[in-house]
Amino acid sequence: MKKLFNVLILAFLTLALIGCSAKPELHVLNWGDYMDEELIQQFEDEYHVRVVYREVGSNEEMATQLQAAQNSYDIVIPSEYMIDKLIDLNLLQTLDFSKLENRDGLTVIPELYALYSGTGIAPYVIPYTWGTVGILYDNQDEALQTLIETKGWAAVFEDSNTYDVGMYDSPRDAVGVSLMYCGYNVNSEVEAELAEAEDALIGGNFSWGEDSLRGFVISGVLDMAVVYSGDYFSEYYYAVEDDREIRFDFFVPETTNVWMDAMAIPAGAPNAELAYQFIDFFLRPDIALSNSIWIGYAPCYEEIYDEMITDGTYGYDQPNFNPYPEGTTRQMYVYGSDARSERITQIRDNAIMSDGQ
Repeated sequence: MKKLFNVLILAFLTLALIGCSAKPELHVLNWGDYMDEELIQQFEDEYHVRVVYREVGSNEEMATQLQAAQNSYDIVIPSEYMIDKLIDLNLLQTLDFSKLENRDGLTVIPELYALYSGTGIAPYVIPYTWGTVGILYDNQDEALQTLIETKGWAAVFEDSNTYDVGMYDSPRDAVGVSLMYCGYNVNSEVEAELAEAEDALIGGNFSWGEDSLRGFVISGVLDMAVVYSGDYFSEYYYAVEDDREIRFDFFVPETTNVWMDAMAIPAGAPNAELAYQFIDFFLRPDIALSNSIWIGYAPCYEEIYDEMITDGTYGYDQPNFNPYPEGTTRQMYVYGSDARSERITQIRDNAIMSDGQ
């Protein structure tokens, strides 16, 4: 009996120790290569928690994950138009900014704030990074460079039979670029304008792709392609690190789309308080700077941006790092109606079919 009693006591103590050593878990849903893992480890060490980090490849996949696993994620980092949709679906909670002490020491870049506050998403988000959509091209061809710098979006559509052109395989981006080429807003729901954009896409001769497009331009398979600014900067800094000749460049037309990714807390987050601590940690100036340097995209805060472009050791004092130069026009996507989403998907699909893919 005494032996059985000792065994029971040992089992009880073991369970107690396991319970005491178990750490709270924070579940984060983000893009790949979009947060410094060493900083995540630092947060875990400082707050004695475990971060469960899951990566996705698109905003649509992020939304699907969030809908399928409600009450499972504490932080998501989607793009502005998907945030708009998630709000409509009641999947995000408004933020209590008083719980973010480090936010008071940072200033959102005014031009960016004006864009996203106008979409109605401001109460739900903490901006993370932002950038543009533009044209990646082979800078060894001087005639091509002159053409792109002179014609902008028109070069993509009007010269696609002369040059090999890549189009981003996303309804939002492909139709958005076509709308801007036609002189309309990226969020247009006017059927006549959408029909004109559809004709422009169908009339072009494109190779359709996503992240692969940047590699095709760099390897010489394509002469130019529609890509995100982040695609360009990622490849640029890889080339610098590898001491490779940079045979590509990025041109941003005077009118283009500005995208923004932001941290948000799902409506059913099981560890919302810990989520606030995580967000506040990444708003701490030293952490925000370190993470922005690691990512390589434009930060959303004046203090971090100024530090990155004025300190020559970081290498960010170059053209196109500022997503909103003076004198340019920038537009931000909203999700819009489901009917519009279906329409632009139809336009993209028709354009791909016309290219025989």
